[in-house]
Amino acid sequence: MTISTEDASHLARIERMSEGYSIEIADELVGIIVRGDDERVFRFHSAVKAFKALDGHRFAKPEAAERAVREHAALRRRHAS
Repeated sequence: MTISTEDASHLARIERMSEGYSIEIADELVGIIVRGDDERVFRFHSAVKAFKALDGHRFAKPEAAERAVREHAALRRRHAS
């Protein structure tokens, strides 16, 4: 099987995809974290206004982002009480 230059270029682009995860609290999507193909860290992108303070923050692992989101939610609950 022969692959044309155009097909090979398309295949190379497919391999350079980013990695991402959604973060939910109580079944509500609050944001996503994404790591681009050339990055070592995950960036948080908020899906709701309440988590805009974390927008753009960088995390080494998805678990660290999830922990930060949960801590932020807990802090907001305490201030609302």
